[in-house]
Amino acid sequence: MENLTKNNFTALLVILFTMQMLTLNAQELKEWQGKISLHDSTFKADSSYWKKGSVINLGFNRVGLYNWAGGGQNSMSVQGLMNNFLFFKHKKISWVNQLTLSYGIIRNGFGDSIPWIKNDDRIELTSKFGRKTSYKWDYSILFNFRTQFDEGYNTPNDFNTNNYFSKFFSPAFPLLALGFDYKKEQEISCFLSPATLKSTIVLDPFLYEQGVFGVETGEKIRLEAGGYLNLNYRKNNLLGLTDLNFKTNLTLFSNYIEQPENIDITWETLISYKFKKLFSITFSSYLVYDHDTKLLRYNRDGTPVYLLNDQGQAYVDENGSQIQKRGAITQFKEVLALGLMFSL
Repeated sequence: MENLTKNNFTALLVILFTMQMLTLNAQELKEWQGKISLHDSTFKADSSYWKKGSVINLGFNRVGLYNWAGGGQNSMSVQGLMNNFLFFKHKKISWVNQLTLSYGIIRNGFGDSIPWIKNDDRIELTSKFGRKTSYKWDYSILFNFRTQFDEGYNTPNDFNTNNYFSKFFSPAFPLLALGFDYKKEQEISCFLSPATLKSTIVLDPFLYEQGVFGVETGEKIRLEAGGYLNLNYRKNNLLGLTDLNFKTNLTLFSNYIEQPENIDITWETLISYKFKKLFSITFSSYLVYDHDTKLLRYNRDGTPVYLLNDQGQAYVDENGSQIQKRGAITQFKEVLALGLMFSL
């Protein structure tokens, strides 16, 4: 992988380092839990406990063609996904934490000049603190944060000219919500918040001077107040099959002040099947719709879509170049992978 960029390599190191730290801290957490049970009378075994875990998926794919009459392209991809959770409960208090890290890179073509471009990149942290009531709905506060490790490019040409459209903390989406939480055993949960503060942060000067992701030109942050809904469903041993697991997560957000009918949506689904103790087949999908995120539009063949006037002619900028169309559109990603799965 001689053509890995510095940021590609850094992102992979961060994931590997985090994996190692989680492994080392597992024993420390167990020892700490034992000390609490022994020395603090307020933490009793029947009313207080911790749960933690990590699931790691690693995948690799390579296609090599040499003097191949049928045609085609060489390709190579590497992808990693790590999902961690930490759960604490003490009497009426509960605290749920989940951290998801994913990163993947791909190279299509042959030759040292072909760049590695990411095809998956995600950092997401969710923390929910709740207090049980005598009713079915608990009082809760939720914090969610999303960003990415590395620069994002549409094409290899954009990579070569450093024309990126996203970067670490550009954007980043912190969200804080106060509301009510309903749980049915460990399978279903529903969090409803009438008081939610959502932020969009763009720290990179090259990007915030363009006014992207709904942030005004020259500004670094946008604040929104609105309502928020989060639905979770998970099922282990789906359809009665051992080690066939399913989970889905849907979030909806509506801005009370600006166009409340334009609802921001994120919907994630993950199906995994583990076999032979170490190998796994995983299918994941991730859907995003944000009315404030205006993306460059392309035709199905990859050619740009340009802004046209009533006569069908493309608008041009001050340099005489055609202006490419931008607009809100549903973003969708799917990944089907055969790889290694570890549980810590």
